[in-house]
Amino acid sequence: MAVKSSVKKKTPGPEKSRGKKPAVAGAAVKSAKKAPAKSKSPVKKPRKPAVSAAEAPRAKKGKPKRKTNLYKLCSEMNRLCLDAVDKEVVKRFKTLIDTSAEEITKTSLHSVLSSPLEADLGAFHESIQPYVKHYVFMVKRAKK
Repeated sequence: MAVKSSVKKKTPGPEKSRGKKPAVAGAAVKSAKKAPAKSKSPVKKPRKPAVSAAEAPRAKKGKPKRKTNLYKLCSEMNRLCLDAVDKEVVKRFKTLIDTSAEEITKTSLHSVLSSPLEADLGAFHESIQPYVKHYVFMVKRAKK
């Protein structure tokens, strides 16, 4: 004869927490084991074949061309600065140089630097003309 046991077996299932608080953010956290660092294999990868100049792709337009002639004029204007207005004009001129595509030739720069009172302002781009005029004004003011 089989005797039935009166004890019930617990079935696995969701357990209810009885008054226990959830884990706090500042509580101790088990540290995760770090995976071992990958070692470099001794096998070298083959190099890419050299490409001739005729087959090479065109250069990217990532880096703009440096406008040395305009920067020379700007540094000369910076040397002649006397007040806050001059400094503001030079600051705006530097911004224009960095954002604009215009450049002046070396001969026109030389003509402005050597004889600013006789410089032809029509030879410059219209966005640069006010700064050349201000340079001429600064030179006249320095002579007084």
